[in-house]
Amino acid sequence: LLPLVNAANSPPAAAMAPIYQAALGVVAALALEASPASATLLRIVRAPPAELSSFDMGCYMEGEPSPLEKGGAKGRSYRGLVSTTVSGRTCQKWSASHPWKEASAMEPSTDAKSKVDEETEMMDWGNGLGNHNYCRNPDSSMGSPWCFTMDPNEGHKKEMCEIPKCPPHPRDFPEEAKDLKNEVEATDCECADQLYGSTVTTKDTAVALSLVDKKQQKGKKPCNCGRR
Repeated sequence: LLPLVNAANSPPAAAMAPIYQAALGVVAALALEASPASATLLRIVRAPPAELSSFDMGCYMEGEPSPLEKGGAKGRSYRGLVSTTVSGRTCQKWSASHPWKEASAMEPSTDAKSKVDEETEMMDWGNGLGNHNYCRNPDSSMGSPWCFTMDPNEGHKKEMCEIPKCPPHPRDFPEEAKDLKNEVEATDCECADQLYGSTVTTKDTAVALSLVDKKQQKGKKPCNCGRR
């Protein structure tokens, strides 16, 4: 690999130094690639992957995502594409056994939906494992998604990933209003009269809230607004 030159007409040593350094670098790289352990080392220290978009990165839910979902807390429902840990180490494929055989020993389980009624479905989250190296929390053993790393050092066997926490679900005001309507709806008494004073008013009438107490004091049957 090193160039052969005639001593009589060889160029100055300073001019040849960069050529020899480059050649030695190639030789060193080939030597490293020759052993599996060295190849692993090269993968660990390789340049970091391109930065993921917020959509691809996603976020993880600390608690159950919703009342209609189960098994998704602590980021078990995370299905984003982050594949590096907080220390920058590359994640090992869940289907691979090197350098950590525990990864491939974990059995994948799929997400499953079941019918609650004609309009509602329940999601039962699986563990999200497959032939990939994305961060997951398949056994809920950590507080957020993690992975086995490509580092053969026992101290860096498992690491958590740097994934943002999802904000709480926004309130569903139409659904809340529907639930409230069901709670106060009554069929055996005049709930509206008790809540608002009267259901019949005109521009010339006004009903004071104190009438509610007066009606109850006169023996009017109170309304159980929780009864449907």
